[in-house]
Amino acid sequence: MSTAIAEKSMGVKLFLEKAGDDLQIAHLTTIGEIGVESEEIDTTSLDSPDGYREFIASLKDAGEVSLEGWIKEESAFDEMVDLADAQTLEDWYMETPSGSKWEFTAFVKMFKESDNTIDGVRGFTGTLRVSGKPEYSYSA
Repeated sequence: MSTAIAEKSMGVKLFLEKAGDDLQIAHLTTIGEIGVESEEIDTTSLDSPDGYREFIASLKDAGEVSLEGWIKEESAFDEMVDLADAQTLEDWYMETPSGSKWEFTAFVKMFKESDNTIDGVRGFTGTLRVSGKPEYSYSA
């Protein structure tokens, strides 16, 4: 009997799809969660059984992907600032070392340089707002 082993997140990569050469968003320290969440509609009525609320699923929302990292290349930082300013939907994908992949369309909702302190390192935070259905795939 084999025992499943948890997979380290070290090595997960985020890319912006670009014609000819995809851009890896490098030096990330955190890539936030991605997936699907359903909104809900309350269908509780005065005669709902046992005094419990009742619900049905409504629209699905893939949410936002938060980012944190270090600024090591001004050109990459500049490109992300430009994307935030442009507010355009772009194609993105996230790959894991095990071969799984999330593909999604998003715009850069927020991108900021982090606080600069006397003993700190220049960093950034950002948010990608997912639009539409994200696609998950796995190939071993």
